[in-house]
Amino acid sequence: MQARTIGLLGGIGWASTAEYYRIINELVAARAGPGHSARIVLHSMDQFDFTSRAASEDPAAIIDFIVGQVGRLKAGGADFFLFCANGAHRFAPAFLPRVDLPFVSIVDATAERVRASGMRTVGLLGVKQTMAGRFYHERLAADGIDVVTPTPAEQDIIHDIIYRELVQNRLCDDSRRVFVDVIRRLGQRGAQGCILGCTEIPLLIKASDVEMPVFDTTRIHCEAAVARALESGPASG
Repeated sequence: MQARTIGLLGGIGWASTAEYYRIINELVAARAGPGHSARIVLHSMDQFDFTSRAASEDPAAIIDFIVGQVGRLKAGGADFFLFCANGAHRFAPAFLPRVDLPFVSIVDATAERVRASGMRTVGLLGVKQTMAGRFYHERLAADGIDVVTPTPAEQDIIHDIIYRELVQNRLCDDSRRVFVDVIRRLGQRGAQGCILGCTEIPLLIKASDVEMPVFDTTRIHCEAAVARALESGPASG
């Protein structure tokens, strides 16, 4: 039986947040039996409310906002929470000290999966803040894993497709081919696998679309959440 209620902070974007809800419920039913579904508190933000503050010149704007949203999850009965996005994890060092709710990090869960695979070099796709940022690179480097990212021009294209299409649940074959080609070029540069480091990317790219292994961060995060929800003992961590 589920020992803890899962908190989901979603909405950026809604399409991948819907995938979290589906996958978590399927995983709980597989573990607990078909008569069960997941206990979830979902707070879905307006994407504009998040992105406008993230782009603000005042760094406190986005941190204060996230802290308030996490408070809503706690008030709703969540025992721990997930941010249903990769790029938002760049703010974790600033907001986590101000929230009183255990956090399951998509970056930590993915890094653990990459380490378990035995790969030493992986590609990373996502929004520009993820590909050009350091939060994934530094976490993987701690395990001795190198990260290869697309060229700046390719990053611009990927970022544009994510925001113009994927967050609106628009899945286009031409865009799929773009992603497949970028992943192939990452392999040519030494990547043994590729992290789909945006929770919308697995809507478009499946393992069968590419030749190298991919790390579906949405599913990895959901599996980590269900493991935390079903385990016994205190929820801290």
